[in-house]
Amino acid sequence: MKIEMNEQLRTYQRFIETYLDKECFLYADEPQKILFEAMRYSLLAGGKRLRPVFVFDFCKMCGGDWSAAAPFAAAIEMVHTYSLIHDDLPCMDDDDFRRGMPSCHKQYGEATALLAGDGLLTLAFSVLSKADLPAERKIEAVRVLADCAGHLGMIGGQTMDLAHEGQNITLEQLRRTDALKTGRLIRCACALGCIA
Repeated sequence: MKIEMNEQLRTYQRFIETYLDKECFLYADEPQKILFEAMRYSLLAGGKRLRPVFVFDFCKMCGGDWSAAAPFAAAIEMVHTYSLIHDDLPCMDDDDFRRGMPSCHKQYGEATALLAGDGLLTLAFSVLSKADLPAERKIEAVRVLADCAGHLGMIGGQTMDLAHEGQNITLEQLRRTDALKTGRLIRCACALGCIA
């Protein structure tokens, strides 16, 4: 059972890595090429890809073709990556490294990193909308992703996290922050898999 689960996990991870690399950045040589490079740099920097894995597995558990959920899985990974780029900026957590590599702002500068995060956030909704699924499912997926990533979800949790810096907070405050900052995107991934 454990071997089967590990192999399925690796299958999902390989699939999303290839999909992100081959399907999501098909641009000509545009003047803003540095922006595309910064977006790819962060998006393809590795990681466990847990959110896409959840999208795929929940789709499969609901009886769907998990590979058809790839645009949804890519979209949530783009939103997650955008949040990491912004989180690393000097105005937030000021981290110089991400996944063993220089942070996006260290590699490309703060302004380009900020725009790369913005670019990934908006690209996520474009990619999601191109899924070969019925329109009503795509509309529901857009709503769920926007709600979970937004001011009542991940961004709200990040705001709470920044407000708590240097303070002693209660366990309940920590739980509420984590439920929004991290938990909402994980819940979103599961919901997107069901929608797909």
